[in-house]
Amino acid sequence: MRPILKYCGNHSLSDVTVSMAGKADYIGFIFTKKSRRTVTAVQVRDWLDQVQCSGRKKLVGVFADDPVERIESVLNTVPLQVIQLHGHESPRELRLIRSRTRTTVWKALHHGVNTLEKMRAYSGSTDGYVIDTKVKGQLGGTGVTFDWESVPEYMQEASRQRVPCLIAGGVTPANIARLLAYRPDGIDIASGIEDGFQKSSLLIRKIEEKVWDFNDQRAERNGEKYR
Repeated sequence: MRPILKYCGNHSLSDVTVSMAGKADYIGFIFTKKSRRTVTAVQVRDWLDQVQCSGRKKLVGVFADDPVERIESVLNTVPLQVIQLHGHESPRELRLIRSRTRTTVWKALHHGVNTLEKMRAYSGSTDGYVIDTKVKGQLGGTGVTFDWESVPEYMQEASRQRVPCLIAGGVTPANIARLLAYRPDGIDIASGIEDGFQKSSLLIRKIEEKVWDFNDQRAERNGEKYR
């Protein structure tokens, strides 16, 4: 089974058009004010109205230490299926947001020596994880990778909690095959599918070719038929 694909940081009509035409499972938008890719709910609603959206694609809204009232305001305009939290939200705050919005919530954590400990602290409070690279002063989308040898440990802990775990940070067509070898549940990509700060159909196609080729090869080794 191939990993979940999420194309994040869409910040223009062109981005949305290109990402929606790809094979991603999730399309992400950054609503917190802490990113160079920040968008407004009104903008996203307008773009979605102009683009033919595949019913199989789910929308993800990224927030960071935003009050639940702001998240609810965005939900009133954009039909998000997932709320992704990149701030210092506590397990209690995650449970509150889940309860108030009745929406799936993912917690983003930075890779580091204490990340597994943090995952255990959020057990039961989150519906999934995104593990990203820590870059001072940056929310994400920096194009910087971390030590992917740690990925199996994150997958094991997420599996114990029975939730998915996506890997982000510096994933590109040039290195995605190396990440796939560590069997992540999902891959979250922003800058790695951009050319000139805009989503690129060519780079997305290269990413998807690598993902599908990897899974076809794995299925062939296992004597399975992959679709």
